Amino acid sequence: MKVPYVVNMNIYEAYAPLPTMTMSPAEAPRKIRAEDFDWDTNMTPAPLTYYAALQLSRMFHIINPLEKILQKDIDMLMDLYPDDILLKYTVPYIKDEQYWKRSFVTKFPTKRELGNIFWKGTYLSAYLQEYLESVNPDVFREDEAVELAGLVSPYIYFFGLNQLQMVRQPKPPLPSDLVEDTCEFSVPKVYDHIPLEPVLAKLYNLQEISLVFGINNLEDRYQTRYFEFSMADCDSICRGLEDLRHLRIFRINRSNLDCSKVKLILQHLVKKASIEELDFNHCKIGDYGMKALGGFIFIHENVKVVRIANNRFKEEGIQGIAYALQMKPAAPIELLDFSLNPMSLECATMFAAAFVRCKEKPQTLIVNSCGFSGASAEKMAGLLSLNRGLTRLDMAANDLSGDAEKTLIRALERNKKILKLDLRRTKISEESLAKVKELLKRNKNLVGQELEPSDDIPPLYLNEPEYLIWEYNPNNPDHIPGRYPPRVPEV
Repeated sequence: MKVPYVVNMNIYEAYAPLPTMTMSPAEAPRKIRAEDFDWDTNMTPAPLTYYAALQLSRMFHIINPLEKILQKDIDMLMDLYPDDILLKYTVPYIKDEQYWKRSFVTKFPTKRELGNIFWKGTYLSAYLQEYLESVNPDVFREDEAVELAGLVSPYIYFFGLNQLQMVRQPKPPLPSDLVEDTCEFSVPKVYDHIPLEPVLAKLYNLQEISLVFGINNLEDRYQTRYFEFSMADCDSICRGLEDLRHLRIFRINRSNLDCSKVKLILQHLVKKASIEELDFNHCKIGDYGMKALGGFIFIHENVKVVRIANNRFKEEGIQGIAYALQMKPAAPIELLDFSLNPMSLECATMFAAAFVRCKEKPQTLIVNSCGFSGASAEKMAGLLSLNRGLTRLDMAANDLSGDAEKTLIRALERNKKILKLDLRRTKISEESLAKVKELLKRNKNLVGQELEPSDDIPPLYLNEPEYLIWEYNPNNPDHIPGRYPPRVPEV
């Protein structure tokens, strides 16, 4: 048994005797204390096994005794091994998590990890990340990177890069007697980085990829070209993804990812059935890229989460996503995040039309800080009156005052499926907030109960075709879902 690795120190403290008991007349004379694991620390010399282990720890690159000694001696060795042994000696043989945790804390003191951590994989992932982020692309040795990736590949499930160095910009030729263009602006700009294909191809256990194209801590060396990346970079990434059969999450954030680049990436990701989440937050995707994303949602059979916050698309891009949602996509989509994208009344109209027709998916829509106000806010609030798939709607930092507030309350009174609403900084009254909390509590109490059709959809429209419930017509912005048109009596 090893303290504090096998026996948690919290347990040790919980069962420790009180000082008043240990100093009592009956307990004080005792020399051997079974409950005190350190009773002999300053009383007896270290055993010979300790000195033998100390000597072995200094020559691990020559002698590997781990398969020939007892577990208690291995535990002792793990505390004595230095944390700077070359990976080619430690990775294949050392499995002790405490050694890798100590190595991680020593080499990366500023990084913090929470939860139940696989320390060997975490350390090797951080080591590979540091190597690739700091390597100079002008003198990049591909064979060295491939060797490192092959060594750590069985233990890495997450691959992340927070920066990538860029190749040196070529300069014009020196002046000579010949007539040449020596203007530095005439030399084509180069935006290439190190090729990621050979590294990604080796990491066959990857489940999550997170990339940021840029350079940190530039200070006075800032140049706009440092935050660009080329189609060649995208092509290299896509070729590296071909053999990754367990990839679930693909993320590119805070990068110059435009329409042509995201289309190229989606063309390769659509072939991977394991993809469950796409995250392109804080990029530069426009309408053309959003249409490609809509096609991806319509075709792919496994994607569940799409995050596209803070990009550059407008009405045409929203129309592409809305069309994919209305056509009953193959993807079991669960969450859409469109936060921080300014949206017009026409965008709200398309969104409302799409979600009125969506019966089951998605379950979560996030449209925080999208600039909804007035009629557009009323449309987004009113879609809850007919949509029965959403269980969570986040509309924080939008203006829901006035008619939108009344429409929201009326919609919630009819909707018994919604369970969570984020209405922070929406300018609605305290009275309405209290009413919203009351209605959400009612819905939570109804979870698991079967509702009659007349309770789920207003009786007026039980026998009506869906297109008569609310017509998808972007040119008719005055039509609010939840405000039903007058009933024409049948003759």
